[in-house]
Amino acid sequence: MNLYNQEEVDRINKVKDTNDKLEDFFNGKRTEWNKIVEPLFKVLTTDLSNPSNSKYILEAQSTALSFRQQINENINFFLNKRSKETTKIKKLRQDKFVFYAIGFQVKTNMGEKTILIDAHIAENDRCIELIESYIFFELQFFHLEFFLFLC
Repeated sequence: MNLYNQEEVDRINKVKDTNDKLEDFFNGKRTEWNKIVEPLFKVLTTDLSNPSNSKYILEAQSTALSFRQQINENINFFLNKRSKETTKIKKLRQDKFVFYAIGFQVKTNMGEKTILIDAHIAENDRCIELIESYIFFELQFFHLEFFLFLC
C-alpha cells in the first residue's frame, strides 16, 4: 500500500527544495545581520563619562534606529508570509482529511488520520518553523537595537 501518489511526492519534494533554499537564505541573513550590528557593540565599551564620546553614542543611536526600522519591516513581511503558509497548510490538512476519511481503502480512526496527515504536510510545517525561527532571531535584534538606542 502506497500512501503517496507521484503528484504528492512531487509536491512534497518541491516544498522541501523551497525550504532548503529558505533555510540557506535565512542563514545568510543571520550572518549578514551579525556582521552589520557588530560595530554597534563597540558603543557599549565607550567611556560615557567623557563628553567627546557623545558623537559615537549619537551615531550608534541613529544607526540602531535605522536598523530597527529595517527589522520591523522584515518581521512584518515574514509574519505575512507565515500567515499565507498557515492558510495553505489548513487547506492541505482539509484535503488530506477528506482523502483519509472517504478515499482511503483502510478504515482509520481520528488519531491515525492525524498521524497520516501530519506526515503529508511535514515539509509545509517545516516552512512555518523556519519562518518563525527567523522572526524570533530578528526580534532579538529588535530588542538589542532598542537597548542600544536607550544608551
